[in-house]
Amino acid sequence: MIFISAVLENLKEAIIGESNAKRKYELFAEKAQSEGFPEIAHLFKAISTAESIHIKNHLKAIEEITKKSVDLNAIINIEENILKKQVSNTRNNLIQAIAGETFEFKKMYKTFMKNAKKDDVYLAEFSFNLARMAEIVHSKLYIRFLKKLDKKEPFEDIDIFVCRICGNVELKKKPKICPNCEHDQKFFMKA
Repeated sequence: MIFISAVLENLKEAIIGESNAKRKYELFAEKAQSEGFPEIAHLFKAISTAESIHIKNHLKAIEEITKKSVDLNAIINIEENILKKQVSNTRNNLIQAIAGETFEFKKMYKTFMKNAKKDDVYLAEFSFNLARMAEIVHSKLYIRFLKKLDKKEPFEDIDIFVCRICGNVELKKKPKICPNCEHDQKFFMKA
């Protein structure tokens, strides 16, 4: 059980990180809206929803592995004042979001996946991989919106869809099959 405890700690760490990202993106959305960028606010809100899906998946993994019900509030500790101090202008908030998402998919989730694989905890590895794949997409979307902002290109009001299984985010229309988790388009919700 010692080996599983490291994986459980990784799951808890992922929940904490995703919870903070979720709240930070909500704050970034408010800032973008106040600065006259409703489309960027919409993206922040959609990705905040996606982070909720990662939290749910990691929590389910803990419950399945431990065979116990887990109180999410016992794991997370969002320090609202610290997060509020990190809110800047929309451009800098996009840069922060890109850095956070990139860290998660390049470092954090890769390490967590290796630990889970090494310890043969498939459910945790699967949960980490679903989140990692979505974080790659999130980073690319933030980069795309930052480039448009920097070029002063107009933003169009578009539909944004979030996969309820993995947290993948798609613009304009639902794919027939989620490219991350391969679930049908019926699992996408409009953000």
